[in-house]
Amino acid sequence: MKPDERKPKRKPTANRRQFLKGAATVGITALAQYLLGSQTMRAQAAGTKATPEPPGTPSGTLAEGLDFYVYLPFVSKPERLDHGPSKLGLHTLRPNNAAGFVQGVQEAGAHVALVKALDNFGYLRLVKESSPETITIGRWDGEPWVDPSGDPAARAAKIMGKHMPHWEYEKDVVDYWEVLNENDPPTVEGHVWLAQFFSEAMTIAEENGYKLALFSYSVGVPQWHEWEAIVETGVFARARQGGHVLALHEYNWPVMSSGWGDPLEDQPAYPDRGVLTGRYRHLYRDFLIPRDEVIPLALTECGLDPLLRQPGQPTTWKERYVEEMAWYDTRLREDDYVIGAAMFTIGSGGIEPWTDYDYEELLPTFHDHIVSLKDA
Repeated sequence: MKPDERKPKRKPTANRRQFLKGAATVGITALAQYLLGSQTMRAQAAGTKATPEPPGTPSGTLAEGLDFYVYLPFVSKPERLDHGPSKLGLHTLRPNNAAGFVQGVQEAGAHVALVKALDNFGYLRLVKESSPETITIGRWDGEPWVDPSGDPAARAAKIMGKHMPHWEYEKDVVDYWEVLNENDPPTVEGHVWLAQFFSEAMTIAEENGYKLALFSYSVGVPQWHEWEAIVETGVFARARQGGHVLALHEYNWPVMSSGWGDPLEDQPAYPDRGVLTGRYRHLYRDFLIPRDEVIPLALTECGLDPLLRQPGQPTTWKERYVEEMAWYDTRLREDDYVIGAAMFTIGSGGIEPWTDYDYEELLPTFHDHIVSLKDA
């Protein structure tokens, strides 16, 4: 997430501020409609391959005339579902003491789930030496955008040809590589093109001994029906075959639970999914799990985003950051397919606007949180 990367972002509807602004009103309205039965949906149970018989549809309901499926909510079990060690990790602009933090956690009997490095990859060798269990992801920042036009195979060859020379030296210590950053085509066709681009990029990566972290979509992207079209390209089946992972970004403000339980677009409300954080559950529960196309998920950027701040909301965040990320960690630990979440960011170097995200002073407390879950 860089200022010069906020290029052709989605139409205003994908703006982070607008997502949060409208979430409460839209969520309450849609939830009320759903609970009152005013929306009748053809149902596909999340987590199963078979499609159950659709419920009876009274005449004149909203379901009539829809040319797509709308899925019923995944119903959570009442018992506690979070388990396993912490999934919180680091995102770094500069290494600073990231390697020391990972080593300290390892020496305390735990491990940091994920570390993502932007441009400065060298220290990931130290991370792997002290903590082989830690998943490492790297991104070269030289060409983070691609215009979704022309032949996706030719574009993939060109882009990969620019990235791979920068990856070569750390090839043995970086598990997955991000190719793009927060691309957001303005149409469904653009997202389909992007899926085709990544299918070609995976082939090139495999031929050269690399694994990719795919898409790297920004918070609130894509929309539900864009995911539907993306999945239909077969890109996730291809990724599963080749051992690649999905990369997404999830931010929120003023708390990580904002929008939790609110509906997406024209979908019903789900009590255990989110509009911004936890948005990935829509993709996995509605599409990938039923299709048996689950691939590991890495949240390669996440955290509280001061850019989402609205008038009247708190202007500070560090005093509540560890508690908020612990809440998020609990949600992530409910989903086995989540590798980890790289909290954005440390190593800002005093450069604006990244100083507004830098939480390095909180690392000792994060150390304690991660270690406290080592036997969970």
